[in-house]
Amino acid sequence: MRLAIIIVSIAFIGRAPVFAQAVDNAEILRMYNEDQSARKAQNINWTQLNKDDAQRRTRVNELLDSNKVRTGKDYYHSAMIFQHGIDTLASSKAITLMKKAIELDSNTNKWLLAAAIDRHLMRKGQPQIYGTQYVKMGPNAKFERYRIDSTKVSDEERKAHNVETLAEQRIKERQMNESRPGN
Repeated sequence: MRLAIIIVSIAFIGRAPVFAQAVDNAEILRMYNEDQSARKAQNINWTQLNKDDAQRRTRVNELLDSNKVRTGKDYYHSAMIFQHGIDTLASSKAITLMKKAIELDSNTNKWLLAAAIDRHLMRKGQPQIYGTQYVKMGPNAKFERYRIDSTKVSDEERKAHNVETLAEQRIKERQMNESRPGN
């Protein structure tokens, strides 16, 4: 009798339902890869890139509305697409999407959250707080770190978000300008 109970128990354990895990959305990954590749081109046509970016954001919104953005990676990739928007609506959405990405996957690289927050502040004409945004005011101008309020976030918080410390940012700014053609 005891042997029969063990065999029956093993039979039921073997048939335990397997819960499906969410699978990354291949369309979002494709759009993310297109977004990233477009920015690596030698001579970027910014007018066309802005049109393509707008189309990607529209499609991501459709996917969000139809619950087809499910995984931490989906939210991360979607956040990057919105990060490249041109206004505070896009940067605000990038922040929201990144927070969801981190909520779903605590191992998500938090740099994009810091960058989205900084870009959102920059678009509102306020100083950034992490130090992820660099600007170049003209074709022959030097890169410079966008205005920063260094009192809002500590270097430890920067490191937790995979952002360089303030000292490292100064070095990065100098290196960005040393590597410019003609220097």
